[in-house]
Amino acid sequence: MRMGTPRVWAGVCAAALLAIGPGHAAAAVVFSDNFDAETVPNPPGWIANDNSFANFFVEDGTVDLLGPANPFGLTGVGNFVDLDGSTGNGGVLETIRQFDYSAGSTVTLNLVVSGNQRSGTDTLFGGFRFFTPRSVDNVSFSGFTSSQSPDLPTQELLGIASLASDSPYQTYSISFHALTNGTITALIGTDSADNVGPLLDGVTLTDVPEPASWALMIGGFGLLGATLRMRRRFAPA
Repeated sequence: MRMGTPRVWAGVCAAALLAIGPGHAAAAVVFSDNFDAETVPNPPGWIANDNSFANFFVEDGTVDLLGPANPFGLTGVGNFVDLDGSTGNGGVLETIRQFDYSAGSTVTLNLVVSGNQRSGTDTLFGGFRFFTPRSVDNVSFSGFTSSQSPDLPTQELLGIASLASDSPYQTYSISFHALTNGTITALIGTDSADNVGPLLDGVTLTDVPEPASWALMIGGFGLLGATLRMRRRFAPA
């Protein structure tokens, strides 16, 4: 009976891992920011052309940081960013931190964005800047209506969407499967140029590890079961 118990336990563990399956490996959140940690003075309830973010720098153009008490009646959950600042030059936010990923992983950028809540239509783009060769496949996106892969001045992968002013907050996502190890930053911006841009209320970057690691674990349980069977076969009567 004692010999059978660990064998049964190994079988149960292996069956549980098989039931979970490699397709259900948990996504690890490697970065998240909703701008609520930023300080917005009240009054006036906003900062024009802000470039003092904790986790981003303004790579191009300008952006405005707004709080719930902003004088324009714009809404978000806590603080949020108008991607077209107050200089008539749409802005691009880029993460200060660079993120490493491994071959076989699936990397996803999620953005919570609404229309400008005023008038007109704006283009939103979001995605990745690659600091290593862009060796990826299985690019997918949600919310975005198309994607682009510019090579100059740097290799990027971007989702593109056109947002009407009354577009509600929703999640825009873009992801890729990595063929090699690499390093990226996240980019979010607009080509709007009238001081009225999409409103950004959250950024999350996730990484799903390579499913092969799950297969190795299942294989380990299989070896354990085989070893226990051999021990029982040759155990003295």
